[in-house]
Amino acid sequence: MAMATKEVRKQCPTCNYGWLDKYGKNECPKCLAPLVGGGVVPKRAPGEVSTFKAKASDAGESTSGECSKGGAHTWKFGKCSKCGGSEGYAKVVSPGSSKAGLCTDGLKHAFKFSKCSKCGKNEF
Repeated sequence: MAMATKEVRKQCPTCNYGWLDKYGKNECPKCLAPLVGGGVVPKRAPGEVSTFKAKASDAGESTSGECSKGGAHTWKFGKCSKCGGSEGYAKVVSPGSSKAGLCTDGLKHAFKFSKCSKCGKNEF
């Protein structure tokens, strides 16, 4: 049987956050600053949401491959900002979209009720 722990009202001296502590930890659950015996710089400053810092100029972009518009692809949010191509696997082939199975207009079939509404080809 586990022993019942007594909840203690605590308040953080760094961010002024108050809570009922039932675990007895020596850190604030909000800013992760030590409560007593400090001297250690808190892990997060008041108002910060992450301990993993990134520069403001870092927009999360990456580069790779060869872009048709010249140079390497510049990826941002999974899309090349130059050519608009998507990042990831080259192409995912869906039913009726392989090179041999293109519709008469050169695009993918538009199947509705198992029949292409553009050219009339059966899906199965």
